Amino acid sequence: MPGAPSCVLYIKHMVCARGIRVVRRELEGLGLRVLDVRLGAATVAGQAEDLDWASIRHALETAGFALLESPHEALVNRVKRTVVELLQRPATVRHRDFVPTLAHEIGTDGRRLHAAFARLPGHESLTSYITGQRLAYAQELLRTSRLDVGRIARQLGYGSLAHFSGQFRRYAQCSPSAYRQQLEAEVEPLLSLNDASSSANGVKPA
Repeated sequence: MPGAPSCVLYIKHMVCARGIRVVRRELEGLGLRVLDVRLGAATVAGQAEDLDWASIRHALETAGFALLESPHEALVNRVKRTVVELLQRPATVRHRDFVPTLAHEIGTDGRRLHAAFARLPGHESLTSYITGQRLAYAQELLRTSRLDVGRIARQLGYGSLAHFSGQFRRYAQCSPSAYRQQLEAEVEPLLSLNDASSSANGVKPA
């Protein structure tokens, strides 16, 4: 049917006519309607979002081929890179505006991004992934900067310190202030040891 959706699979190690026949057989064995197979690629009916990429990858690898990054994997990997970039930008993206901003950066809509993450193993949601990355970056800022907790919360787009502290506590099993205090407590004995070693060698601490 003209205009019917289709998807191209890019496949390594297809080097001869026999490879074309084997790839067609494997894909048809998965119940896919194969529209075309040529060296390095196969076209199947259907949208990329609806294909079982794990089964396709397994079938091709078993037959001695390698499936290159799928459109779904490419989208998810781009989302992950962009999430990190947005979190680290000087211009704060507010918590509630993050997914729309993310979708705009990638050039798609939020529903497609949510759907892409829903298909991942473990079914981690996009919202959960963003929250995890935001709180991991909060830990980094608490560890490597002297920004106060309120400033970190605002920098990460939280509308209130209470919201940030509540999410951080669930993520790290302690408050942001307690997390920083724990880090300082771990570092202090090392500093004391270095000072003692310097004194023993006749070197004055800086």
